[in-house]
Amino acid sequence: MLLKEEMRRVRKTLEWRATWWEQRREGWEGQDGAIREGVRAYASRQAEIQRGLHTRFTRLWDRPLAPLGSQEESNEGPGASLDPLLESLVEEDEE
Repeated sequence: MLLKEEMRRVRKTLEWRATWWEQRREGWEGQDGAIREGVRAYASRQAEIQRGLHTRFTRLWDRPLAPLGSQEESNEGPGASLDPLLESLVEEDEE
């Protein structure tokens, strides 16, 4: 029950963060055009990342949980099931 509540909270937080970034797309008063364009692009990308994480986690967490032993029996290590979308988001942030 606690895990499901934490999963719900994570999704709510990701929704909130995406909305927060969307509200910052227009920047602030006194910006010149180049800075405004950069702020808009950065805020849009951050909102996109948050929405992508929300979508991926929703798909992942809506599936029934597999017993812990099933991963060991299939000879998969703990990192074998990493999501390519999440990996690409992490790689982009590291650049």
